[in-house]
Amino acid sequence: MRDNFGRYCAATSARVAAVVKADAYGLGMIPVADALYKAGCRTFFVAFTAEGASLREHLRDVDIYVLSPLVATESQVLLNYGLIPCLYDLQGVDAWLIAAREANMTMPVALHVETGINRLGMPETEVRALCNDQRRRRGLHVAMLMSHLACADDPGAAHNARQLRRFEQMRRLFPGVPCSLSNSGGVFLGRNYHFDMVRPGIGLYGHDPHYRVTAPRVKPVVRFEAPLAQIKRLPAGEAVGYGATYVSREDKQIGVVLAGYADGIDRRAFDPQSWPPQQAAVSGVRVRVIGRISMDITTVDLSALHGRQVRVGDTVEFFGQVIAVEEIAEQLGTIPYELFTRIGSRVVRAYEE
Repeated sequence: MRDNFGRYCAATSARVAAVVKADAYGLGMIPVADALYKAGCRTFFVAFTAEGASLREHLRDVDIYVLSPLVATESQVLLNYGLIPCLYDLQGVDAWLIAAREANMTMPVALHVETGINRLGMPETEVRALCNDQRRRRGLHVAMLMSHLACADDPGAAHNARQLRRFEQMRRLFPGVPCSLSNSGGVFLGRNYHFDMVRPGIGLYGHDPHYRVTAPRVKPVVRFEAPLAQIKRLPAGEAVGYGATYVSREDKQIGVVLAGYADGIDRRAFDPQSWPPQQAAVSGVRVRVIGRISMDITTVDLSALHGRQVRVGDTVEFFGQVIAVEEIAEQLGTIPYELFTRIGSRVVRAYEE
């Protein structure tokens, strides 16, 4: 992960921030932030105020931006912890001005403007109204003007250039204010998308959003593994799992793995009609997932090992080194973001230097 941070730093002259929202995409916010801090990162983005407060207690000398809209009741927490709110409308601007005035403090904010993703974002009419309102403008310390790309994962999308043009237009309303537009994929769209800060998230954790159209420029980080709890012979004609949806046509060896949908194994992983069949890996060899995924258990066909010795306690990889997370995501009709963030809380996170 620190290597991936370095790759982003090498790709731009802009400051590289790290998005660690959703518990660092399910990987553990505090240890991930620790590793990135050691790599030189000094700016972090979280989703919610509580995440920011937790991170601030761990890291004192960093900038922490909170991406969720301002909730007036949380203003004092933001001020107390020195967190930087992202403001998306005039209502949020006014709420922040009131809170800062009552606390007799002037604290920085990020102004998130709408350029074409149409989720959270201040529309251009409100942006211009803010700029023309001297009372609001004087009281607001805009430390960052930012927006978010909708199609950064597709380098050929015309929407990227459209958003860039809109962002450039609004940027001119805030001379001298640092700007940020690019997420993980946006960094690789070219330097004209970089501005003063880039904000990679999923790219730090090993998924290049341009994976399907270019050679990946980041290294895999996450290995999702679980131990074999039992190895047994399955006679021909015997069924496996709930509903008896898989019936073996021949005698074979199977393995029972201690991980199920409660741990983040997608219950769709066994589909008798799917091709290629869903897979895992044992000792570097791909094996097929068979039978329905249970809450705590997944079953695999060990026939592909061709007699290679395997023991109880050996690990089974669901994605990581042998099987790319992108491959599994594509087979399941989802994206690596979901696979990472769905890894259950009881799964042990082990970190390697």
